[in-house]
Parts: sequence; structure tokens; C-alpha cells
Amino acid sequence: MTKQDKNHHFLPVVHVVNINQAKNQMEIAFNNNADGVFLIGGLRYPALFGVYYQLRKIYHDKWIGINCLDLNPLEMFIRLPEGVNGVWTDNAYIDERYDIDDQEYPKQVKELIDNLNWNGLYFGGVAFKYQRKVEDYAKATKIACKYMDVVTTSGAGTGLSANPRKVKIMGTIAKKYNKKLGLASGVSIENINKYKLVNYFLVKTRISQDYITFNPILVKKLADKIHKLN
Repeated sequence: MTKQDKNHHFLPVVHVVNINQAKNQMEIAFNNNADGVFLIGGLRYPALFGVYYQLRKIYHDKWIGINCLDLNPLEMFIRLPEGVNGVWTDNAYIDERYDIDDQEYPKQVKELIDNLNWNGLYFGGVAFKYQRKVEDYAKATKIACKYMDVVTTSGAGTGLSANPRKVKIMGTIAKKYNKKLGLASGVSIENINKYKLVNYFLVKTRISQDYITFNPILVKKLADKIHKLN
């Protein structure tokens, strides 16, 4: 996957407990047509990075992203492990109450990414669950397009589906500015057709048999439906 890739992508989210559990979940994901995976902490970031490095040795040519729940974007990029393909943060600190050029924190993050010459994808949380409520989705998305690769949103809570109208607004703006839209909660086999403007589907709850274990049948079914989206 690259910044120019225009297809729909399926990225199962592995809630990491330990190396063996994470490896088993990655096997399920990649054996059932996932395009990549995101590793997300259940662990503090040093331990999560340790698991990542072990998995990278096994899956040296696979797309692997990371979301460290205990690091903000600047902290994450300062510590970025080698070879990470994507960074996802729940809060990219976009503030639509200010002008596009007055986004001090997002500007610092973008400058750091540029200085690193990193060629991965930055998935920044915008109008994301458990963060500050956004009143103007279109303006927030327009601003975000200047500072990240994949404007990433969600429903109101973990496992809750996003408002299709909100996703349509954000997807239309992202497309206008030649950026991508990610969706990170509540995506399922039943509702996937409501989200055709989404480029990256980050999914855990609706493809899992419990909090840390994927259901292979559901992973395969959702992968097939995503890859058939018009």
C-alpha cells in the first residue's frame, strides 16, 4: 500500500497481549486476505515495540502499522521503530475552530515526519471516539488533509458504527484534496456498503470471537466484501 493506492483496504486490528497471541492473530489475518494489520497496545509502548520487532522478522514483507495508546503523535514519531508502515493515533489534534495554518501541534508532527523522510502512512484521528466533539466535519477534514495521509474517524464508541452522513462528508472532502479516509469502529459485513467512500477499514470488534481473538470466517467474509466495493 502506498499514498497513491486508490483501492479499498482491510486492516484488522490486533489487540496485542503477547508475541504468541499476536503472531496467531496475524496468521489469521494474512491467511484470510487482509491487506495489512495494525498492532495496538494492550501493552505499554516499549513492550509493544518489542513484539513488533519480533513479528517484523517473521513478516518482513507485510504491511504492519502501530497504534500506541500511551503515546501522543509527536512521542510516537520520535520513537518510531524501523520498518513501521503506518502510524495510527486516536487524536491528531486538529482543531477546526482555528485556521488551517494555525494548527500548531499538527504542524510540529508534520515537520517531524518530513524530517524523518518516512515513507509510511499517517492515520490521524479526526472526529474520533472519546475525543473532543467536532462540530464541522467538513472543515476539520479539510484542515486534516494538510497534515496527514489518512484522515481517520470512528463511531461514538468502540464497536459502534459511524454515522454514514458523517463518513460521506469526510470522505468527499478527503477525495477532493487527494487524501484518503480511514474508518476505525463498527465496520461489519452487514453495513460495509454504507461506507464506500472509505479507503482504509480498521476493524477488530466485528471480526472477533473475543477481545483478543479473530474469527477466521468473519475475517475472510469481510475481506471479500471490502475488496468487492465499487
